[in-house]
Amino acid sequence: MNSKQSNKQTMLPGSSLVLLVALAGLVMVLLPVGTVPAVHAQQSDRAGALIEPNDALYDARYARIAKEKRESSRRLATTEEHGSEEFYELPIEYALQLSELNTSADILPLLDPDSVDSRIFMDGGEYSGRDIGMEPVAASCEPDSELVSLRPENLTSSRYYYYPSCTRVKRCSGCCNTKQLVCEPTANRTILYKVTILEYRPNKKDRFSHRELVPIEEHVRCKCQCRVKAWHCNERQLYNANNCRCECTNRADRDECALESDRKQWNPATCTCDCLPRNEDCTSGSHYDRNACKCVPNDFYAYDGVASYWDHQKQQQEQQEQQQQQQQRPIPLTG
Repeated sequence: MNSKQSNKQTMLPGSSLVLLVALAGLVMVLLPVGTVPAVHAQQSDRAGALIEPNDALYDARYARIAKEKRESSRRLATTEEHGSEEFYELPIEYALQLSELNTSADILPLLDPDSVDSRIFMDGGEYSGRDIGMEPVAASCEPDSELVSLRPENLTSSRYYYYPSCTRVKRCSGCCNTKQLVCEPTANRTILYKVTILEYRPNKKDRFSHRELVPIEEHVRCKCQCRVKAWHCNERQLYNANNCRCECTNRADRDECALESDRKQWNPATCTCDCLPRNEDCTSGSHYDRNACKCVPNDFYAYDGVASYWDHQKQQQEQQEQQQQQQQRPIPLTG
């Protein structure tokens, strides 16, 4: 009797272990799809741990490092403020250098080593390449397949149709790393496609009509070039090829515009002093004067064909000066 009891007591721990394993398996089966066990969630913080796409820690981890970098950038901006957005524009030469790279790893030698967070780029770090996510390959400026239509744009008849109606040719596309540059062709060629024109006949077989040669332009070589060209500049601008922009030459007008900053603002794109956006409409009996940048009475223009209110003001001032001069003349004596 004692031996049987002892054997029974000896088997209890093993039976308990089997029962626990079975219960654990049942819990895993009953868990909803996408639920991450607490044990896995704790392990996700370790280097190289697998991160599920729906793991809450996935967003939290990258959000944390992004927040740290944003705060660091704000602190740097306050200590290195230069007062002009143009100062922070990516130089054209540097943007062209970046266009020759393919991945984020290629740009690391160009960066300040102190700004690179090892947790993101180094193997085995908290944000190593084993995390979910693919490393993108830069879309460099080069000829790539693009869909083009072989049908005439002015085709109105539905009786005849072109076959094929479209095809793919090489056209320039890709990133140039700054809005000042655009991917454009430096060499083209024209391809003549023989397109078949067919006649559609309801309830009958379609008929062959004829064939046409459709010229399509294809790009052979591409390059990142200035988006703004010299012919975009107006008479108040000079073209700066190094910075790919038109620059104002009438700086005196800009300084004068700054004196009326309550109603006007300088437009660097046209090099003109424009009115600020209007917040309210003019009242009855007045209209908006784009020269004065404010509402003026309608009768300000009714002075013998005077062009504007300011011309009338100048005319009034001249008349007042003439009257003052006449009053100051000595009165002639009469006999």
